[in-house]
Amino acid sequence: MAPVRRRAATGGCESISVELVGVEDLSSFEHEVHGAGELGGQHRERLALAVLLFEPLVQLLGRRVGALPFVTHAYRRPRHLPLWPYNLFAMVHGRNTGEMRAKVQEIADLLAEYGDVVHAGLVEEEHQAAAAARLFNAEDVDVIVALELAYTKGVVPARCLIDTTAPVLVWNAQKIARLGESDGFDVVMLNSGMAGMPELTAVLLRTGRDFTMVTSRLDDPDGRRKVSDTITAAAVRRRLRTARIALVGHPFEGMTDLMFDGLSLRQDIGPVVWPLEPEKIALRFGEIPQPDVDAMVATERARYTVDMEPALFERSVRLALALESVVREHGFDAFTAFDQVWLTDPRVGIIPSYGTGRLCEIGIPAAPEGDVNCAVAQLILQELAGQSTTVENYVIDFENNAVMFSHDGHGNPALATPGQAKVKHSIYYSGVHGFGAGFEFAYEPGPVTNLALVTMGENAWRFVISEGDFIEFPPRPISAPQTLFRHDTLPIDEWCNEWCGAGAPHHMAAARGRWTEQLLQLAQMLGIEAVVV
Repeated sequence: MAPVRRRAATGGCESISVELVGVEDLSSFEHEVHGAGELGGQHRERLALAVLLFEPLVQLLGRRVGALPFVTHAYRRPRHLPLWPYNLFAMVHGRNTGEMRAKVQEIADLLAEYGDVVHAGLVEEEHQAAAAARLFNAEDVDVIVALELAYTKGVVPARCLIDTTAPVLVWNAQKIARLGESDGFDVVMLNSGMAGMPELTAVLLRTGRDFTMVTSRLDDPDGRRKVSDTITAAAVRRRLRTARIALVGHPFEGMTDLMFDGLSLRQDIGPVVWPLEPEKIALRFGEIPQPDVDAMVATERARYTVDMEPALFERSVRLALALESVVREHGFDAFTAFDQVWLTDPRVGIIPSYGTGRLCEIGIPAAPEGDVNCAVAQLILQELAGQSTTVENYVIDFENNAVMFSHDGHGNPALATPGQAKVKHSIYYSGVHGFGAGFEFAYEPGPVTNLALVTMGENAWRFVISEGDFIEFPPRPISAPQTLFRHDTLPIDEWCNEWCGAGAPHHMAAARGRWTEQLLQLAQMLGIEAVVV
């Protein structure tokens, strides 16, 4: 499986507000820097302008100052002698460029641990924001991370955000935990991004642009975890936009929760469903070189307990190699099939459960019974956790406050309790050559996330998400992967009620770990509903 490429775009926006004192020549004030005045008891070096004026001049010169392109505010301010002798106050769109650029680069370096960073540098003017938008679009970034280091007029980031379509993460990040008693205005300016945040977020809201917001210190582990979750979700969104799902045959007849709208799936979730003719698999079955089959038979016997007729296991291995060969040849990212499609074909004549389980293990999510939605859910969890599987509700265990999950012969052996997986002939479906191979094992105990992708009708989609644990479960002799699932907090009767009440189908994807936060972020980016049970 190719690694996920997570790309974060950053644009640091900066505008420094400065107290102006000490220069009388307006025409030269843009370039003059003077040490002047007291601010917070500290002597600071800053841009300067004489603002002690006769009252009749305040309005006239105030207008001239306010008309300068780098002045954000200019207004009359009451004098409070002796601390504040001035009567004209101005805020400058000034530049502490070296320090600000260093801070922006520091943030870009920090984000690099989450993926490839496309860094637009310090954005101070509209033309720079427009250039950032062109860069982000050309690089087709997964997510735009927008930060403000100090107050910035909303029109500047708006220019970039209006011209791009990638998901937006607004990181309201600050380097210091608090303003110290001896800190002056320069420290304020380097840690005052919150001043302009309402303008930035208002732009997003008024233009109908969805976004995620994280407020934290730059070095706060919880804040950085939230940033990482958002970037991870954006990477999964990209994967879905380009994913191809192979469908062999059709969804299992009569199963209403397997019915789906392929065009709506493409538009709203991302993957395209592509029909794969059973004939291609049957032909490739006969083309697999015998030495390849022999080598894999030997490898699998060394890995698993194989409890079935040698000839039938060899036939199952050949089918597994044929599935892998065709799926890779056509560039499919996930797979599902009407499993009975080859039972009556004398060239194959067995169920593919062993082969589809093996696809999961080698990084190609595979769902049984033509369940496209479950294949997509598996792909999502695989991108997050590295491995995923399909499970199905079986028997409620009221005594252990759990429910049995299983599926007939199909499951991902990479998630099995170590050393426990067996390969046995199926007891569920017999073809012209008998029962094909399937897996039997108990899933390894530990924390797990379940995900169902649900068609709600009228082009509406929903994630149904639930976290809990797979618990110890001696495998029953049913030729199938199996486990007991116990919810984190709900009694099992309430879990069953809520899971069904949320519209979840009888198949679901499962993966080790806790992934609810990332799934909620992904649902938000996709614009679909999410229900957590």
